[in-house]
Formats: sequence, structure tokens, C-alpha cells
Amino acid sequence: MESMPDRQPATRPFALQPLQGSKLKRYAIALLGMAAALALRSLFQPILGGSMHYVSISAATVFAAWYCGLGPAVLATILGSLAANALFLSPYQPLGPFTEKDIIGELLFLLFSAAIIAVAEGGRRALLRLGHLHEILLKSRTQLKFRVRQRAAQLQQSNSDLRDLSVRLLRVQDDERRRIARDLHDSTGQALTALKLELAGIERELASRHPQLARRLAANIESARQISDELRTISYLLHPPLLDELGLGSALRWYMDGFQKRSGINVQLEFSGEARLAPEMETMLFRVVQECLINIHRHSDSATASIRLAQADGHIVLEVEDEGRGISAEELADIASGLALGVGLRGMRERIKDFGGELEILSKGQGTKVKAVVPIQTSPSRTFPEEAAAGAVSNPAGNAPAITGAAAKRAGVN
Repeated sequence: MESMPDRQPATRPFALQPLQGSKLKRYAIALLGMAAALALRSLFQPILGGSMHYVSISAATVFAAWYCGLGPAVLATILGSLAANALFLSPYQPLGPFTEKDIIGELLFLLFSAAIIAVAEGGRRALLRLGHLHEILLKSRTQLKFRVRQRAAQLQQSNSDLRDLSVRLLRVQDDERRRIARDLHDSTGQALTALKLELAGIERELASRHPQLARRLAANIESARQISDELRTISYLLHPPLLDELGLGSALRWYMDGFQKRSGINVQLEFSGEARLAPEMETMLFRVVQECLINIHRHSDSATASIRLAQADGHIVLEVEDEGRGISAEELADIASGLALGVGLRGMRERIKDFGGELEILSKGQGTKVKAVVPIQTSPSRTFPEEAAAGAVSNPAGNAPAITGAAAKRAGVN
């Protein structure tokens, strides 16, 4: 999961923030501000005379109260008032002589200055608290972003580990199926074949002397034959030997023929391919088709199904389609989001994603199409001369293809 970059404003408005830090610095700036106000007022002394000196001092008082704090504002206001009296009213006599009117005006100015300082100090402290809270929020936001990124990275790593584990389990499952199928065919199947041959010999010896016993033995031989057939079917379903011997096309035709007989669903196969694919990829495509047909048999209530497998633009395109009851839009949305994925669909998606492909499930109220697009991975190190023969015996009517060579011997074991 990638985090979006923080958006910073292109320009920041200038704001005079209250000064913090050294007291000496705040007192010095407050006195400098008052001195600057007095100096500016002195420039207009020839015009204003002794009037409006409180205005310049008031501006300096506001600046000192807001920017420097309570103490510097009080000291600057008192010293500025005395200096203004000395410079603009009674030269070199800051404390007098004053008339009653001057004293009242001075007191009113001090009260007004006290109100200004109180209001400014309240605003200054509120702004400082807001600034402190803003810093805390910025730190919390930074920590939260770091934790979100950390958790997102951990979640992404966990998802990757789970995907790797799922793919590894699927591969182990395929290897175990191949091993069990080989053991059933080579060990148990051969033992059953030997048992049938031995029982058949005993039956021939008993046919003339003990006909009733021979008939019972023949029934047991038939049971052994059925067990052998079921065992061979289970072995081939676990891992078809044709998949290794002749390739994906022959294995699909064989499986399709058996599926039609077991389920009664008419299946059509359109297969076009030139070169053998990597063994792991052929196994993946076979398992996906197998899972799709099983789902059609269990859930779709469709009487027909079609399989199309073709190569185009360096990709394998697999489509399995039925004409059953379909999937609703809500279920498709849940499947696309991963909320309603069963074990079979999840396994199909993980198998295809492991090869860099994409799985898509489409339905319009009736019928469902499962489409997979996977980059081609060929297997140039393995060549099979039987491949051309396997492609030549394909039957468009859906019947099982003829099998030659070593595969025919394995498929025809009794």
C-alpha cells in the first residue's frame, strides 16, 4: 500500500507570532518598539505640537503586549508615557507640571493601555496554547502516519507471505497428488492386476471340477476388476499421466470425456496450441479447467459447457463457459473484492496469479464465463514426438482421443 504524499500549500500567509524565549530579548524588543514609535512621533512634532502623542504610544503598547508579553508591555508603556510627557508636553519634565485635565487624560490613557495589555496578553496566551497544541497535533500526525505506513508495510508483507504460502501449498498438493497417483498405479494397481491374474488361473482350474466354486471366484474377479478400474480412475484424476506424456491437450480431452460420462454434461473443447508449455503451467491450466467443470456440475445446473484454450499475443487465454443459472451482480461484486471466494475459486486465483495472470468471472443473469489470461511459459527443453499424433487424433465430437505409445500402455492397464 503506497501512501499519498502530503500536499503542502504553495504559499503561506505571513503571520506575526508571539515571541517566546529569553526575557531579556523580549524586554529589549518592547523598548525598541516604543523608542521607534517616539522617534516617528517626533518627526511630526512641528505639525502636531503637543497633541496625539498617546496614539503613537498606544500603537507601541499594542505591539509590545502582543509580541513581547505582559511585563515588557507594562514597562514599555510606563517609560514611553514618561518620555512622551518629557518630549512633547513639558520638555525635560516628565512628571509635571500637569493640570487636572492632563492628570485625568494620563489616567485614562493608562487605563486604556491596561485594557489593551490585558486583551493582548489573553490573545497572546491563547495563541501560544494553540501553537503548542498545533505542534502536538503535528507530532501526533507524523507518528500516526509512520505507524500507518509501518502497519501497511507489515500487512503487505503478511499478504505476500500468505500468497507465497498458498502457492507453495498448491504446489506441494500437486506434487503429493502426482506421488499418490504414481504409487496407486505402480504399486496398488499392479498388485491388483497380479491378484486378478492369479484368481483367473485358479478359476480355470476349478471350472471343470467345481463349477459352483468357480462361479463364486469369477464374481470375486469381477469385483477386483471394478476395484482396479476405480483405483485407476482415482489415480488419473489425482494426476493424469497424459499430462506428462502427451501434454495439456490430450489430458483435457481425456478428462472431458470422463467428465461427460460421469455428469451427463455435454462439454465442447476448442484447443489450439503449438509448443508444449512449462510442466507447472500445464498442471495449473489443467487444475483450473478441472475446478471450473466441478463448479459447473455442482452449482450451475447447466446441460452444456465449453472450454476454449488459445494462444494470442504471447498469452494463454482460457475460457470456460456454461449456460446455467449464472451469478448475481452482488455475488460478482463480492467475488471481485474477495469476500465470497470459496476454496476452489481462491485456489484458481492463486494458481493463475502465481504465473502473472489474471482471472475474471463474468455473468449476465444466465450463464457464467471464467476467463484467465496468463503469459506463456514454454518448455523448450522437453520435446515430445507424440505431440503431433495427439493433435491429429483430436475428436471434435467430444469422444476420447486414441492414445499411442507408452501412454496407451499406461491408460490401458487392467
